[in-house]
Amino acid sequence: MREFASLRGDGWLPRRGAELCLALSLSPLFAWLRPTAFDEQTLFPRFACWALLLACWFMAMAAVEALLAERRFFQNLSVPVQRALQIMLAAVPMVVIGSALNNALTGWQVTVAGVVNLYWKTLILGPIATLLAEAVLPWIADVVRVQAQHPQRVPVALPVAPAPPPALSRLALRLPPEVRGRILCLEMEDHYVRVHTDRGSALVLMRLGDAISAAHPVPGRQVHRSWWVSDEAVAGFERTGRTGLMRLVNGARVPVSQRYLRVVEETFARGARA
Repeated sequence: MREFASLRGDGWLPRRGAELCLALSLSPLFAWLRPTAFDEQTLFPRFACWALLLACWFMAMAAVEALLAERRFFQNLSVPVQRALQIMLAAVPMVVIGSALNNALTGWQVTVAGVVNLYWKTLILGPIATLLAEAVLPWIADVVRVQAQHPQRVPVALPVAPAPPPALSRLALRLPPEVRGRILCLEMEDHYVRVHTDRGSALVLMRLGDAISAAHPVPGRQVHRSWWVSDEAVAGFERTGRTGLMRLVNGARVPVSQRYLRVVEETFARGARA
């Protein structure tokens, strides 16, 4: 199923198209497992039902992610809690769709107990479909989390300049007004990019590569699969074996992977500010 990796378009339509193709590919697996009542139907109706349900699940997850992305309370949650909340909310419309489908195919009558049972099944089957999608679709899981190596969170940036730059980048314009300012670094968090500025930080729903392009003309460089750092924000550099650590002007510490170590060391090791 790795051929879906070629459908990495930046737009909404290519992504949804890739998820639809994935739903069609996964439907035989779910039809074979037969976890629901309508799975007593013949083979072709089972395939069609599961293709529809999986496509609706991916659409529901995309809609919930877009709905919550800019919510302040959601941005303050940890990534596992964000994921759990997305799944719980996406399961609600799926219960309506699943109930209608069950009724049409088997004559199933809606009851409180039946709806609760269907909701719990959705909470089990939905994340399974999502995990399979993360293994195939590159924009869902193209980043290795940094927290395993550096469990401490980057502190909220303290103001280091009295005013924002006169011209803001496209990325800065997507931030809440109270945190718009000089971009210090970008940090991947699952589907989102946390933009750290000299006024604070905020989450933006986009890929790291897209965020780096939108940060232009701020000079900087990618130093880790999950991190991009502005050159002006670097206060120091330390090498530890085959990896490194950058110290930023706001007190944050950013890991440098082996892939970028030599260039970063040559650029900042001798010329770093105290």
